[in-house]
Amino acid sequence: MATRIVVEWTRLTARVAVAEGGGSRYRLRAIRSQALGPSGAVGEALASLLKGVKTTGAEVLGVVPREQVITRVVKFPSIQPAELVQMAEMYAKGQLPYPREQTVMDSYVLQQAEGFSLVAIVACQREAVDRQLALLREAGLPVASLTVSSWGVLGWYRDAARSGAIQEPALVLQIDDARTDLVLIAGGRILSSRSIGQGLQEWTSSSETAELLGREVERSRSSIRKELPGTDVRSLVLTGLGPLAQWKEQLAQQLALPTIVLDANLPWKGIAAQANTPISPVVIGGVAIGDFSGMLNLSPAEVRGQRRHQRQFQELAVAGGLFLAVVGTGATLLHTQVLRQQRMRAQLDEVLTEMDPDAKVIREKTRVAQFIGSILKDRRQFAGLLTGIFQRTVGGATLEVITFDRNRRELTVRGNAPSTQDVLGYIAQLEDLAEVESVELKYSTRRTTAAGERTDFELLVRQRGRSS
Repeated sequence: MATRIVVEWTRLTARVAVAEGGGSRYRLRAIRSQALGPSGAVGEALASLLKGVKTTGAEVLGVVPREQVITRVVKFPSIQPAELVQMAEMYAKGQLPYPREQTVMDSYVLQQAEGFSLVAIVACQREAVDRQLALLREAGLPVASLTVSSWGVLGWYRDAARSGAIQEPALVLQIDDARTDLVLIAGGRILSSRSIGQGLQEWTSSSETAELLGREVERSRSSIRKELPGTDVRSLVLTGLGPLAQWKEQLAQQLALPTIVLDANLPWKGIAAQANTPISPVVIGGVAIGDFSGMLNLSPAEVRGQRRHQRQFQELAVAGGLFLAVVGTGATLLHTQVLRQQRMRAQLDEVLTEMDPDAKVIREKTRVAQFIGSILKDRRQFAGLLTGIFQRTVGGATLEVITFDRNRRELTVRGNAPSTQDVLGYIAQLEDLAEVESVELKYSTRRTTAAGERTDFELLVRQRGRSS
């Protein structure tokens, strides 16, 4: 069973969530939190929260506060995923308020109709992302992905909304210790989101809290009408910290909207009680149980590349293992058959003088068995070569196509690597294999893709001759 660790912090607290499961189904096991001192030492707080948590091999997710990102809603003339990614990239290079190389971004589709797509482009300054990654690495956590707090609200809503008759699009107003999220959700997707840096303490210190919250809801509604013409809020969901029931009626009257209060701990009763400081478990718990395959990902390109290469290596290793298992099973069966033939030959040799014609037939069968043994040996040598290539394909190199010329005993390997130097290093790794006679670089080409610079290559790998 896989383990997922989610890390989040505000200006007042740090918190960690632990979930177990696999694929798109995870179950929350624990939420821990700790107040940050005057120095705001996040690293120390995380180290304390992670005591007793097994981090080795866990999938680690970080949460970027919604207020640290900007969102632009753009209409593109395509519904093809690959084309939309390219169009979003072109838009980001020319329209974001800071240079593309200083930006980390991702996008997701809001609506599609008549060949057009309405796409939300979410961007964050690279400096803020690097700062968060550095703090997580300092705590010994190799991050797999970074997402935005709004997607934690979505993960929570997908479970919590089952308990109430909610009219969608629903605006979730989630109050935490130092932040308030406003996320518009319909059909299991985020349509719009914003966040303000006011938390429980700021809201409860005012005697006009409900009125002030109502103004923030109206600001969100105004923004939604501009970004998504024809879309409006149909209900309001209150969750998180504070006397929500006390504010419910005032907000309902002020906004003329059906207003529902949902317990922040609703999807995981009893789990959030492990937190030792008052926090809302909505965001961190929602990310922990969410289907991350569809979540927004603000990880830098190099982090995504490392994650992708790790998955590819694992898949290749599994494929190589299965191939060897199949070859091994076949080898065992053929070896058993050869042994049987040899025993038969020994028995028949005793009567060769009496059955000379039959003896000739037996000798012919023996030659066939030896020929099969030779074929089996060649297959084992090829399997060893292929496994060696899979094992040496690390450090950024990615395989795309492998073809084998049986007569020439040559493999043609095509793939890509981050740089020409990485290609040369990969060749050196292959030349060290005992099964390889030589490696020839047929060509290498430098290309620019949406994910960055890479070098395509084609290698000719010659297998050593038959063993005696």
